[in-house]
Formats: sequence, C-alpha cells, structure tokens
Amino acid sequence: MTFYKNHIKNGTLAIVAAIATITACNKAPQDFDPIPTPLPSPAKAIGDTLKLSADDSLFYKVIVRSSLLPIFNDKAKRFTLFSPNNAAVRQFVSGASGGLIPPSGAPDSVYVKFINTNLPVASAAGIVQYQTLPQAVLTSSFGATFANLPYPTLLNPNPAASPFLRFDGYVSTRTNGAWLNNIPVIAPNRMAGNGIIHSTAAVAVPPSTLLLDRINSDAGLTFLKAAIARADSGAAPGSSLAYLLGTQSIAPGLNLTLFAPTDAAFQGALYVQAYPVVYGQLYQGAYAAAIGGGATPAQADAAATAFATANAPAQTTALTSSPTVFQNPALYPFLTATAVKGILAYHLFFGQRAFTPNLPATATAIPTFLNSAVPAHPGVTVAATFTGPVVSAATVKGLANPTASNLLINPLPTGSSDQHYINGVMHKIDQVLFPQ
Repeated sequence: MTFYKNHIKNGTLAIVAAIATITACNKAPQDFDPIPTPLPSPAKAIGDTLKLSADDSLFYKVIVRSSLLPIFNDKAKRFTLFSPNNAAVRQFVSGASGGLIPPSGAPDSVYVKFINTNLPVASAAGIVQYQTLPQAVLTSSFGATFANLPYPTLLNPNPAASPFLRFDGYVSTRTNGAWLNNIPVIAPNRMAGNGIIHSTAAVAVPPSTLLLDRINSDAGLTFLKAAIARADSGAAPGSSLAYLLGTQSIAPGLNLTLFAPTDAAFQGALYVQAYPVVYGQLYQGAYAAAIGGGATPAQADAAATAFATANAPAQTTALTSSPTVFQNPALYPFLTATAVKGILAYHLFFGQRAFTPNLPATATAIPTFLNSAVPAHPGVTVAATFTGPVVSAATVKGLANPTASNLLINPLPTGSSDQHYINGVMHKIDQVLFPQ
C-alpha cells in the first residue's frame, strides 16, 4: 500500500511512547474512602432476595455453587449484582454443555444438575465475582457518554500478583437502556437489603485470553497477523504492537478497541494499492522489449498498454492473495514497517473498550491510537443502527475511505463483533481504514 505520507512515521514514536507508559500506569487502583457501615435494612439481602425470586432461581444456584452465598447475605456490605435471569442461565448452560442441553424447554432440574456437577466451583466463583461491583450503583450513575464507564468487579484474575488487581465491568446507559459490556439490563435497580440487583439478558463470562491470541488463531485474520509482523519488524521488544496486544502482564491495565479487517478486506485494499505498481512494471518491461524489437514509441506504447492491461489484474490478484505479500521485498518500499504500523494504529481505540451498544446512533468522529502522533486528525467516524435495544448494524469510516466499513455483527462467542478479551474488545470489519 502506498501507505500514507511521512507524518505517519510519527505514529511509531507515539506507539513506542504509549506502550512504554503502560507498566507505569498499571498500578493498583486508588483506594476509595471507607464506606460507612450502613444501618441494617429490613429488606432481605441479595442472596435471600434471589432465592425467593422465581426468575432468579438458576443464577441463585450458580451463587450457591460458587460458595459465595454468605457474602451476598452479609448486610454489613454493599454490592451491585448483575443477575442473569433464568432464560439467560439456560442459554449459558446450553453453551457450556456443548449443546447437549437445550437452551430452553428442559426442566429446571436439568440445568441445576449441570450447575452442581459440571460447573467447577472456581468457574462459578469467577462468573459471580465478575458480575458483582463492591458497592451499590444505580444505573443513573453508569454514565451516558461514549464509550462506557469501567467499574472494578470482585474478580481478581491474579491475586498472587496484586491483591488490588480487579477485572473491570463496563457499564453504560443509552437511550435504549442500561448495559453491562454488550449485555442489556432488562430489570434495573432492584433494591435489596445490602445493595442493588440489575437483571440481565445474558451471563457475562470473564475474558480469559488476549487479543493477539485471537488474531493468531483466527483463520480469517491471517493478513492482520502478517501486517502486525511487518509493522513490528525492527521494533524494540517492549514497543511492538504484538507486545501491546499480547502481553499478559500489562493486559488487565489496558482498554483497547480493535477494528480488525478480515482477510478479504486486506486483499481488496492491497489489490487497489498494488495494481498501479504491477501495471507500471509490466508496462515498462513490455515497452522496453518493443523498442528493442524495432517498434516506434507509439507502437511500443500501444503494445505495452495492451500487455499490461491484459496481465496486470491476474498478477495483482496472485500477488495479494496471500499474507506473504507483507514479506515480499519488492513491495517493501510501499509496505514499510512504519507505514503499516501507522495504519494498524488507526484501527485501535486506546483507553476505551467500545462495545456496539456504546456506539453513537449518529455518525461521530472518534480519535484513534494514531491521534497520539497526529492530534489534529479527526480519527474515524462511527455510527450504530439500533433495532429495539440491540445494534443491528454499525459502521466505521476512515478519513480517506470513500465508503464506510461495516462491522460484522455477530456477538456470539468466537463471533465477529463485541468479542471481549483481557486487554480489549474486537470487532471484525470489511474494509481496511485509511487515515489519508
């Protein structure tokens, strides 16, 4: 790709600087002021409230399985619990069973048996802790501006590393309701004796892998994997994109959003960029051969034009059909490491995890990681279309793209949108984004 002018080389310096500060910023969260011990409430505690609620009976069993029920019945504490309703837990059990248990229609005893015998206690505890905030928070405090508000949960992914380290839950409110990550809150602000219950439409499973793990293992992201390798060629170990996307030690302190072009998106972009190069090379070779054979300049031009026009499409397609295109020395002048890194930085939000429900309904310019090098750049323009409470379509447009790229909406596990990882969120898109 004739990729994008000299000032983008500054993007490499910005990426290096940003990555270098991550370790310093990845400190234990600041302690909050002590919360005064509340007066006892006559209302039942969260645990007992769920026990008596017909539509919370299955998640109550998950809490029992987790061995955490006593803390939810402790009225000296305050919690916010995102409690998946029974339909959500049935869906979760169906997925966890590999589809052996139906997502609906079976007696509740079938789901309870799976929870009690097949869901490890540690896994149940992780799920419950990830859906619990250690204070009472009404949805009115979630925040209604892009992108969302990170709240520390009870889940500590590595207590040995730090007793203060917590996974965040990402909460937000929009005109279409309240959200935990990309999960809608369907019954908010249910008051209990020791906190608040927000009923949700799905189980929020804590992330367990890194963005780079997904990229490296996804058969539809091989060009992105190769582009990262090209961008990182010659980079210092702690200043590479691979370090940013795939280092466990800094991952919990990161908030990234990655718009990941599919292989087809890269092939289309590379074809557009490579075609003039291939055409020019074929034309020059054919023109020289014709002149050497005694043709006049006009005859040589006609012959070379015909030859290049006939052969450039197939040769360009062959050249750009494999991710090895990023390893082709003939294209290094056009696919420099600095330029490729600048393009990839343009596909990242740094410091924000933007799930599709957080995207604005009207086209809005949002800065990207590239803005750390080019502050005046408008970034990318994003917009979402809502059907009821969920996003049915969304787009992201690069400044130099003639048309907007589509987010491939499919939020299921291993799907193409709202894929949640330890260090960020990934959405697959159908175009490569260009900043200029």
